[in-house]
Amino acid sequence: MKKIKLKNNAFLSILLTFPLTFFISTTTAQINTTDLPITIDAESTDYEGNPSILKFKKLNLSQGNIKISSDTGQASKLDFENSTWQFLGNVKITLENGVILASKTFLEFQGHQIKIANITGSKENQVILEFQRQEKDHITTAMADRIDYDFEAAMIDFSGNVTIVEDGNQISSNYLVYNIEQQSIQAQSNIADNPKVRITYTPRKIDDSNLNKAK
Repeated sequence: MKKIKLKNNAFLSILLTFPLTFFISTTTAQINTTDLPITIDAESTDYEGNPSILKFKKLNLSQGNIKISSDTGQASKLDFENSTWQFLGNVKITLENGVILASKTFLEFQGHQIKIANITGSKENQVILEFQRQEKDHITTAMADRIDYDFEAAMIDFSGNVTIVEDGNQISSNYLVYNIEQQSIQAQSNIADNPKVRITYTPRKIDDSNLNKAK
């Protein structure tokens, strides 16, 4: 097993902190059920008792600038004070400046706020997080088999063939943990046939015209 701990690194802060901070700030700022009304649209709704479960087809949930859609969904109850929600099949989470695509998403609410978020891909398709910062033309992309976000512990786990790419720079590993409070990243790989944490840095090209002007 190889393990790399990274903290306060300029390249990695550009490559990793921005997509993670974007995901964190957008989610915590907008998924708070006491701030704005939540709209739930579905093609159909079914209720099953013992235990009580609400089931939805073609589910669309929105609040403010965030939207979640999926082929099907289910909830332990129709409120967000203390409940669990599952979104299944072609899950799309639309954020202010980006999107998350997944096969399954599990959200646990406590006290009108998300406590845990589990976002999972499938054998055919990984979880994909894409966003574009306002000051940049390129798109930052993060891919993993699974993303687990523990709001109380302030930790985000990326697991399974993790790759994060921004502006030609890339980090790849089998497992990556971001500690929000410490602002530190730990990447590791435990795959026997490919035990690597790989970082690719693409130097920016120097504009010769500006150098000639300086002379």
